[in-house]
Amino acid sequence: MAVLALVNAYVFVWNEDGLFSGMGALQAASIEGRDGPLPPRADAPQTACGGDPVRVFEGLDDLLRLDTSLKGAATLRLALLSLGTPGDHIDELEAAVRSKVDLGLLGGSGAPLRIAADRSGGVHALEIELAEGHVLQACRAEDGFEVRNLQHPHRSDVEVFSFELGADADLAAAVVAAGEKPELAGVLAETLASDVDFLTEARPHDKLEVMVEKRYLGRRFHRYGAVLAVAFRGAVRRVAYYRYKPPGQEAAFFDAKGQPVERTMLRSPVSYFSVDGGARGLLPPSVEIIEGRLGSVYRLPEGTPLVAIGAGTIVAAGETRKEGRFFDLQLHDGTIARYCHLARFIGNIDEGAQLRAGDVVGLAGHSGRTPNDRLRLELWVERDGQLSTIDPLKLTGEGQARAPRVGMPIDGSDLERFSADIAPQRRGLKAARR
Repeated sequence: MAVLALVNAYVFVWNEDGLFSGMGALQAASIEGRDGPLPPRADAPQTACGGDPVRVFEGLDDLLRLDTSLKGAATLRLALLSLGTPGDHIDELEAAVRSKVDLGLLGGSGAPLRIAADRSGGVHALEIELAEGHVLQACRAEDGFEVRNLQHPHRSDVEVFSFELGADADLAAAVVAAGEKPELAGVLAETLASDVDFLTEARPHDKLEVMVEKRYLGRRFHRYGAVLAVAFRGAVRRVAYYRYKPPGQEAAFFDAKGQPVERTMLRSPVSYFSVDGGARGLLPPSVEIIEGRLGSVYRLPEGTPLVAIGAGTIVAAGETRKEGRFFDLQLHDGTIARYCHLARFIGNIDEGAQLRAGDVVGLAGHSGRTPNDRLRLELWVERDGQLSTIDPLKLTGEGQARAPRVGMPIDGSDLERFSADIAPQRRGLKAARR
């Protein structure tokens, strides 16, 4: 930590363009021609209230989907603040929600909270799952928020299906072509994020088989639940995940041999989004060297969600003229990941905050000194008592260069029970392949 502090002092304070030299004069780059192949994401719609009576997020796939819960001391206001919602939007939402439920009963209830927001943080749809079959929803109309309190019999089904990526290699398009809702693409991309980056590694004719829970309110489909099993058979690699709960542990994904599939680093710090096929070639990261520091540059639309590449602790966060909004995440193995040029942070990015792999941490932007919207990612390791950058494309390593697995494998007598328990999932995926 002491070495990291010295590195930050040099990079952000003592050099000529450090933090103090830019105090009061933080500048964002001037971006021209933003209607090109990667225009900004998550524009605010005029109205967010669609016609579906239970799916408040229907038709809002271009907005940011964020979620948290009202557990512990979290009130609705605090939960929305943690997702980056501006105060005036929270005031308006609280006033609307108060007409249907006592806000005091929501705080600390543990209820899941989901929102659809624009890149500035404005909320356009909200859902609080109060109990099984009981949801509170709000959507922005022309004259304010419409709120509905829904209670219907709840049921869950498990469905198995397969699909193939088309010529544009877009996961969301393939999901829709298979008759499913586009948000399933994000669920699958997040599930497979340790092994596949669907923005840069997907190829035409890659195939997936999926076993997933589908949740209904009354007779109407509401949302996707847990992925129970998924197999990806692609040009870059083939993997199969099976959801399993070892005795005394939380449910997690394992391969058919009982090995955990989660790795210390995800394949990418960029959350999946649907992109035009003609722009896909812009998305693979490139290596950039600035003042002797290696970094990888991801050219992205402003407003693209960024995620923690691994579990760890925030050890620094702030803003400089060069790096713009930045933070340093120290992973459990000691590697430090530095994210630069963010448009804004999402969630708790204060020093000392604990993150899990895949947590949304902010949005790509052009803060600091940069010619376009992007993320610059640096990886730092300690060598001989000093921190230095390493090849940031380590995330996309192959073979022995792959990030190591996280968690304990299932072995011994438990392996036989595991194999028997996942047999229905394996049969289901195999049947879907035919």
